[in-house]
This record gives sequence, structure tokens and C-alpha cells, in this order.
Amino acid sequence: MDERVCVDCWRRENLTFAQRLDPAFVKPGPVHRCAIHQAGHDALHGGGDSTPQAA
Repeated sequence: MDERVCVDCWRRENLTFAQRLDPAFVKPGPVHRCAIHQAGHDALHGGGDSTPQAA
């Protein structure tokens, strides 16, 4: 289980739409994002200088 998985891709593949909106499924902590999701996150939050947190 050492393989890094993009948290946004994992959520899309493994949670229903309702679960993705549920605060119980939003866990703070270290996160890995694929290049596509990282670019979208940076554009939304104005750069990559912030501390990464799970979405």
C-alpha cells in the first residue's frame, strides 16, 4: 500500500456523489494529487505555496 494515489481521483472512483458532499468523508491531512488535479487546485487557490490538505 505504498503506492501514492491522487486523492481527487480516488474520491471520484470510490465515493458516490452524495458521499463526496458529506463532511464525514472529507478528511484533512497530507494529500497527493495527479498533474491534472494539481493544476486545477493551484488555479483555484492561486498557486502551489499553500500547505497541502485533503479535499
